[in-house]
Amino acid sequence: MITLYYHRGACSTANHFALEEAGVEYDAIEVDLRSVEDPLTIKLRALNPMAQTPTIVLDDGTVLTQNAATLPFIADLVPEKKLFPKRGTMERVLAEGWLSFVASDLHPRMVEVSWVWAVEDEQMQGQLRKFYEGRVARPLQALNDRLEGQDFILGDRYSVIDGYALIALGWSVPCALSLDAYPNILAFMARVEARPVIRHVRQLEGDLDWVADIKRIPRNEA
Repeated sequence: MITLYYHRGACSTANHFALEEAGVEYDAIEVDLRSVEDPLTIKLRALNPMAQTPTIVLDDGTVLTQNAATLPFIADLVPEKKLFPKRGTMERVLAEGWLSFVASDLHPRMVEVSWVWAVEDEQMQGQLRKFYEGRVARPLQALNDRLEGQDFILGDRYSVIDGYALIALGWSVPCALSLDAYPNILAFMARVEARPVIRHVRQLEGDLDWVADIKRIPRNEA
């Protein structure tokens, strides 16, 4: 059985999506990374020195980390479901490029915007918000352009990349970052969120609680 350690609201939920989509046997264990004395957090640190999720443990004890590796691995378990293109094809290389885009460009820049709320000085906060929103605008526009005329990032078929992108884009809510300028992204998010598997995992994990963790977030914008 595959064991997934995840933190609710973090990118590890993309692996939860993928495992459900794949239909393989797995166990999902929630870890609160903020509780450094919790036995589960201590165990996770032993498994993954970066103390990050996703952390996946296979039957033989092999530990897998990093979405760029774990998501294709899960997809490759059930190639007939076509959750990621076949190895050795140009489609695979192109898909790996988009997965890397989400992992290296979109995801970290969305997280950067959340840093603004930790700044007490309002003037500095405003300057930093403008700076980080400017940084995230480029990957958002690139994704919006990519989604023009197609349902998913790779075209007309859902892939594990889409679930990951949904999680990264979801950080716009606690960051109070408007996505109104990106209609294709908004339609994409609604489309992916409506998938039965996505809804099921949302129910399994329960309500997100990261809004309360971001300092000074306006509650009426959460």
